[in-house]
Amino acid sequence: MNTAPKYSPLQMFIHWLSAILVILVITLPLMKGVLADSFGGMGNLFMIHKSLGVLIFFITICRIVVIIRQGVPEVLAKHQKLQRILSKAVQGMIYLLLLVLPLSGYLMSSRTISFFGLFTINGLNLPASLQSFLHSVHIFSAYLIIALILLHILAALYHHYWCKDNVLRSMLPIK
Repeated sequence: MNTAPKYSPLQMFIHWLSAILVILVITLPLMKGVLADSFGGMGNLFMIHKSLGVLIFFITICRIVVIIRQGVPEVLAKHQKLQRILSKAVQGMIYLLLLVLPLSGYLMSSRTISFFGLFTINGLNLPASLQSFLHSVHIFSAYLIIALILLHILAALYHHYWCKDNVLRSMLPIK
C-alpha cells in the first residue's frame, strides 16, 4: 500500500492543464515568425495568446480556491525546513505571476480581447505611460516565470532522481 501523500485528482488536473497552457502562451509570441501564417496572421496568433492568458487567469483563481478548500499534502519532510520554505516561495511566486501576467497583458493594451471568438472583453484606455510600464511588467514577469518554472522542474527532477522521494510522484496521476 502506498502511503505517500498525493495531491487530489482535481489539483493534479489543474496543475497539468496550467502547465500545458503556460507553455503554449509563452511559446506563441516566441514563435510568431514561424506560426503566424499557420494561424492566419499575427492578429489571430495574438488573439489566441490573449485568450490563453484569460483562461490561465481564471484557472489560477480556481486553483487558489481549490488549494484553500482542500489544502495541499505535505510532500517534504518536516525537517527539510529550507526546502519547504523555498518550495512554498517558488510556488507562491508562480501563482502570483499567473495572475500578474494576464492582468498586465490586458491592461497594457487598450484593445478589446476576443476570447477564442466566443465573447469579447472590452479594453481599458489607460495613459500611454501606464501602458508602457505595464508592458515592462508583463515582459519582466514573463522572464521571471520562465526562470521559476525551470527551477520548479529542476527541483522536481532533483527529488525524483537524486533524493528518490515521492515529491514528483505526488503530482502524477500514476502510482
